[in-house]
Amino acid sequence: MTLIELMMALSISSALLIAIAAAFHASANAITHNDGYFRCTQSARVALEQITTEIRRAEAVQVNSANSIQIIRPAGLLEANEIYRQFSYDAPGKRITLQIFHAGGIPGSLYEVAENVTTCNFGPAEMGSDVNHIPIALLIPIQITCSMGGNSVTLSGASAPRRSAGF
Repeated sequence: MTLIELMMALSISSALLIAIAAAFHASANAITHNDGYFRCTQSARVALEQITTEIRRAEAVQVNSANSIQIIRPAGLLEANEIYRQFSYDAPGKRITLQIFHAGGIPGSLYEVAENVTTCNFGPAEMGSDVNHIPIALLIPIQITCSMGGNSVTLSGASAPRRSAGF
């Protein structure tokens, strides 16, 4: 083999190795973005399911204008010294949080329920009255949009406290 043939073989081999490295890098980036998007959408799904379940089980629900929702659970479902639970949308942090408030107005730990949330709307609640003519929330719509890597998904649902259901 001559020096020119060796240089040609070396340049072809180098080009192939660079192409393989580029393909591997692109594949690894695609997997990373796909995993992040899946985690984002899954956390939004779990948050929506958890919030609607808490609303269904609630004794009382109040939707605040500050994009938070307060839920008072029935006595049988309350934790020790629990008064109410509050789900909130933290716009600067792009997350939905849960905080349990205890007797004496003592706030508990702040739990992150969903991350990468770009918008979240609780309500406005459809109001009505129960059999004693006390105003209650009949239906609370929820809309959560999460984004990751240029992709976004919007999930929506609605729930009502079972005690407000007419039979």
